[in-house]
Amino acid sequence: MSSEKRLRLVLVGAGTRGRTWASVLAETPEVELVGVVDRDESRARDSASGQSHQAAWDTDFASALDSHRPEAVIIATPPDSHHALVLQALSQGAHVLCEKPLSESIAEVVEMVIRAKDRGLHLMVGMNFRYLSSSQRIRHYTTTGELGALSHAQFSYIRHRDGNRADLNDYPMQMPYPLLMEQSIHHLDLLRYCYDTEVESLVAESWRPPWSSYEGDCCASILLRMENGARVNYLGTWTGSWNRMCFSWRSEFEAGALVQRRQFDDLVRIGFRPELARSGSRFKTSAEAEPTIAEQLEPCIPFVDDSRLLLREFMGAARGEVEPATTGRDHLKSLGLVQACIKSIETGQWVDVARFYGTLGIPPEMLSAVTAS
Repeated sequence: MSSEKRLRLVLVGAGTRGRTWASVLAETPEVELVGVVDRDESRARDSASGQSHQAAWDTDFASALDSHRPEAVIIATPPDSHHALVLQALSQGAHVLCEKPLSESIAEVVEMVIRAKDRGLHLMVGMNFRYLSSSQRIRHYTTTGELGALSHAQFSYIRHRDGNRADLNDYPMQMPYPLLMEQSIHHLDLLRYCYDTEVESLVAESWRPPWSSYEGDCCASILLRMENGARVNYLGTWTGSWNRMCFSWRSEFEAGALVQRRQFDDLVRIGFRPELARSGSRFKTSAEAEPTIAEQLEPCIPFVDDSRLLLREFMGAARGEVEPATTGRDHLKSLGLVQACIKSIETGQWVDVARFYGTLGIPPEMLSAVTAS
């Protein structure tokens, strides 16, 4: 592809996530990475000078925008910087892909969505777990009805994430609800997307174990009622008592179950045989119960393969070839769910989600027909 047809792009942020983006961009011939911006000069230099690309570097975003006039910008910086950076990029006529959350403020997200729409630009969000092969397969079974209606699900994410590690972003350590805002938001977004429905109501609790490296609540328990009638029980923590990563997502349908046993893959399907319950052991072992059938998924390099697919959608949107699903407008509902959890935590009450969205100042037209499609 000639340089004239390549998408001119500036990357903002050369931290943990930014370095992944730099690597993915470098291997994508349809993209011309013209600049990398980071307040840390050494990080900006390192990411700009990759094995297969040479981009300019800068410590000032406004300067990079003026110098390179990019068609698109990827923002991989801490959340408190997103609002200003997104508005800067949009004001220069660039499409934007920004890591989640767009902001911790609903009002700021609404402003960004309106600004992008007014300028005829795309604003996408890095909710990249949608693009895992396992997520796509779960969504397939939900939308096709091959296993019947979804009844209930259990989502468990138990990890000891020490915020002092050098290869992790450290800004969540001071957040009041780091798990909800930085990790659970992915999971809540997945539930909306993979189950192709919205949350009707929820009740939540959060807490902080005394040995945690985080100042805020790094554990959360949420019970969700979905609009399609399903119930979901969610448990997440960044402060476990075992350094083994424990992930389990089990979805119960009328004709069988799906169980994802690792964060990025290992999805199995069970064909339900009700008659087995009437004979044999009352508490069946694996040998006595229905067999698990491994779903054949594409091999996955965590945080890389899903970013490649997200980038492909972003490029298609920037060229006017596709209408993206992972938009700032859709993100309002996932971010709103996090805010609804915080409301429930602070009041100890169930939250009617649709009614709560109305209290957040989100224009009604932004909430209509936004179910992940």
